[in-house]
Amino acid sequence: MSQTPSSRLIPGILFLGGAAALAWQVIWSHQLGITLGASARGVALTVATAMAGMTLGSLACGRLLRERKPLDPVLLYGLLELAIGLLALLPAALGGGIMAADARVHRESPALATPFTILALILTIGPATLAMGATLPIMGLLARSGGTPLSRLYSFNTAGAAIGTLVAAFVLMPRYGLAGTSLVLVFTHLFLALSCFFVFLKTRSTPDASIKEPKKNETILEKQPPGAGWIAFLSGAAAFLLEVAWFRSLKSAWFSTADSLAVMLFCFLIALAAGAALAPWWRTRHWSLALAFIAAAFLVLMVTPLIDRFDSVDLFQKSGALRQLSRLFIGLLVIGPPVVFLGIALPTLLDAARGPRDWARLYAINTVGAVVGANLAAWILLPAIGPSATTAVAAAFLAIAAMRQIPSWRNRATLACLLAAFLGMIHLVARRDPHEVVGASRAIRGPVETLALRHGPDATISVVGFEGGKALLINGFFTTAEAADPRSHYLDAIGRVPMLLHPDPRRALVICFGTGQTAHAVREEGPLSLDLADLNEAVFDMAGFFEANHHVLADPRVSRHVMDGRAWLRRTSTRYDVVTLEPMPPFFSGSNSLYSREFYELVRDRLEPGGILAQWFPLHLVSPDQAKSVAATFRDVFPDAILWFDPDSVSLSGQFDQGILIGRREAGDGTIASPLGRQWPGLRRILPSGTRPLAAETVRRQLTLDPEGLARFTSGARVVTDDNQLLEYGVSPFRSKRRIAEMIQETHALIEAAKSPQSPR
Repeated sequence: MSQTPSSRLIPGILFLGGAAALAWQVIWSHQLGITLGASARGVALTVATAMAGMTLGSLACGRLLRERKPLDPVLLYGLLELAIGLLALLPAALGGGIMAADARVHRESPALATPFTILALILTIGPATLAMGATLPIMGLLARSGGTPLSRLYSFNTAGAAIGTLVAAFVLMPRYGLAGTSLVLVFTHLFLALSCFFVFLKTRSTPDASIKEPKKNETILEKQPPGAGWIAFLSGAAAFLLEVAWFRSLKSAWFSTADSLAVMLFCFLIALAAGAALAPWWRTRHWSLALAFIAAAFLVLMVTPLIDRFDSVDLFQKSGALRQLSRLFIGLLVIGPPVVFLGIALPTLLDAARGPRDWARLYAINTVGAVVGANLAAWILLPAIGPSATTAVAAAFLAIAAMRQIPSWRNRATLACLLAAFLGMIHLVARRDPHEVVGASRAIRGPVETLALRHGPDATISVVGFEGGKALLINGFFTTAEAADPRSHYLDAIGRVPMLLHPDPRRALVICFGTGQTAHAVREEGPLSLDLADLNEAVFDMAGFFEANHHVLADPRVSRHVMDGRAWLRRTSTRYDVVTLEPMPPFFSGSNSLYSREFYELVRDRLEPGGILAQWFPLHLVSPDQAKSVAATFRDVFPDAILWFDPDSVSLSGQFDQGILIGRREAGDGTIASPLGRQWPGLRRILPSGTRPLAAETVRRQLTLDPEGLARFTSGARVVTDDNQLLEYGVSPFRSKRRIAEMIQETHALIEAAKSPQSPR
């Protein structure tokens, strides 16, 4: 049978539609994280809202198509793509108003915070996700009119989503930022709508076969597999259980960077697309879905121990393109097979469905299962049993799905015993010790002892002991430590130095608690009140393992807040004299928002006149261009700013690598103060302990760039914004082929040149 224009072009249209939909989700995650704050609760509500929108959209569309004669399916799909392109702009359009309302709700009616968040999500991403969900029944009509299985078109759409993850992370976001990428996507949706209109014009004289009941054995099965609804639910739940659990392990092994997350998601989605493509072949051989679920369950148990040990693979830690290519290849090799078998289920059920209403119902049930699986993993299973055991629960879900299709109880019992025996063998032979911290052996040389480990809904937090000290790890990354090594003393300096620059610091804020050493340094300088903001409650709970914080949390002047530091600044009415922070590395996912111009403007608005802000400036975690951009952004909001280096933090090349950017808000009364760093009024304060870790001479000597020198250093540098996401999608030292030591030397050369007015700019 010759292909019509519709059947030739529709797969490509659906492929681009899937790519655009996934790219929108990347953009929304950034926009909503800034608007509503980053938190595990916020992520869960966002996922639930998006899934609910797609579910309702699919069901509503299925009902409408069932009850009345529809328009041409190609034209309908084009109209939906146009609607998605326009409605997807709502988070950006409504962001400012929602942000202001969010702050007011948290200040005046904290009990309404969660209902407000849900309302905000419904208003922003709800309409677009409704339109996205409605495309599934239309996709079924397109498949029917083209004489092709729905699973094949579903495969193209999912493969597009997989490619969209890579294009968004490696091409669009680095080059165009949020606004530019949004514009590209809007034009993509417009192109898709016009393409659909073109196909419609070509085929409008052809009778609409999409609304006719198909003949038996034409493109569908004669009957649904037994328990189709339960199969759809369990496959969706198992898929998201695996995604959440495996991604937690992979983040600890590969770091929580935007490029790593994109590679993880690509591997998962492309495997689902391959499963959908195999569905018609599987069906023509009359193989039961029970076989696919059994294969997936055994493979899940088999590959999980391999994923748990990815942190020990040296190839994954290489720099440059080899780093991500190796992760991509091994990710497909390990994650791919079980997900391919899992991905056969829903497309097979869709092929067996008889019309729009059944397609919508099965898709909705699968989506509900996905929501249940994601939340079950994040909020119950991960905290209780950890990522590896959570994958075993996913395997159990797959086994249950298989058993529903096996009529004999004896065969069901045999399958259960085989899986249990296989799990026991894996546990004895290959599974990693559940108390071992993924990533610790990569970060710390020598013996490592796990002192505490907690798998929270948003991150895995651990405390490990090693020769000479203890360290706090977040998702396998060595964030901070308490050690005899003087290189760890910068944690004290980040809190103490800004306090010494203020004549009377009454109220202070520390963002990112870590081991608590910075908070103790601020507290020791005598503020009347000290607020602490950290995204992870477990970080506060583990403070007792670090003696260097001197039980700072027990001080009645200290208040802790489990909240994104940026969200806290927006929501609180408190004004501070000193704010200091040491966030996660600039290139980590989500960290860009704590180095952007908008963030510094928010801090400035929360500072009293003459207030001080201190920001961690890690030369070993940024390229020379990024170092200039971070400093330029800081100085763009705080022109009266200096660069100070911790004297004990020296890299292997013999140069300082732990700096602090310190800025001061203008006095506000018209007076002109002497440049920051000329006077250190805090040095006159007498501490209860009598002495400071930093001598007055050292404090003054380590001022490396004064305001004029910092202006020269940052000349011509690009400013980091919430829109351009320059740090998160830039080339960090961990993605570059250049050695970190060389980058530190180059940055110091630029700093040295900036010290002299005669140096070239």
